[in-house]
Amino acid sequence: MVNFHIEPTSKCTLECPLCDRTWFYETFKKRNLHEINIEHLVKFVGPNAQISMCGNNGDPIYHSRFHQLCKKLKDNNCALHIHTNGSAKTKAWWSKLNQILNKDDCITFAIDGLEDTNHLYRKNAKWNSIMNAIESLKERKFKMVWQFIPFKHNQHQILAAGQLSKELGFDEFKLLQSDRWLGKTELMPDREFVDSYYEHQEEVLISPKYSTDMEPYCIKNNEPSNQLYIDAEGDFYPCCWIGTYRYKFKHIFSPKQNKFNIKDSTLNGILQNTKVKDFFESTKQFTSAHECCKIQCGVKK
Repeated sequence: MVNFHIEPTSKCTLECPLCDRTWFYETFKKRNLHEINIEHLVKFVGPNAQISMCGNNGDPIYHSRFHQLCKKLKDNNCALHIHTNGSAKTKAWWSKLNQILNKDDCITFAIDGLEDTNHLYRKNAKWNSIMNAIESLKERKFKMVWQFIPFKHNQHQILAAGQLSKELGFDEFKLLQSDRWLGKTELMPDREFVDSYYEHQEEVLISPKYSTDMEPYCIKNNEPSNQLYIDAEGDFYPCCWIGTYRYKFKHIFSPKQNKFNIKDSTLNGILQNTKVKDFFESTKQFTSAHECCKIQCGVKK
């Protein structure tokens, strides 16, 4: 069974400092807004797929037909894992989603702190609307997770947030060690909340002499191995890091190579395409050349 990582839309109400869409706006002073075509997507992924909805640039719940998207995927017996900041939707909207999902599904709420701190990184997040969403989902069949990224400004609230997650009826409180503070030292949490991979990340950023061999996790035997990424424009990539704005437009593909889109392809068609090998070879060269992928993709140490 193939797993998919899908970005339904590049729209979001938040302006998180290290989000790719924030970088794009600060760099080009414009938004690049897209929504995935539901019919193309459902046909492409087929039945019984494992689907994670978590965008590089947008939050899945802001797709204008999100309920219809989930309903069609569930009718195809797909299992859905929705990652969201949970803000700016009504109780009625969440109740309708609750009726679509079942025991095979999961919603992860990304809440980085309590009412007085969550908005410091997740800018524009509305605490009351997030609490309304959670209240609307107390009676449910699916799993619900609170994901908490530690920063300098919220690390003192980890225990309190964990306790609140139990009171609110979450099934799991997940502490996520992240690099969302890289380049912004005022956000960096204490060392105990930073994983050991940070030393490699720091070397990539500050040492011009540092080198490493790349072995992308997303590719095995010149084929995608897991979590195949489809962005809001319907473009297909071996993984989401290669689909970020910073690198998507940096000529990953030579003029002779294909760019694959779900509107005119099938999964089997992509994997059997004679140019797929070139596609993945370009990916390997690309990941070896850019700091983002050295930091985030598979590193052969």
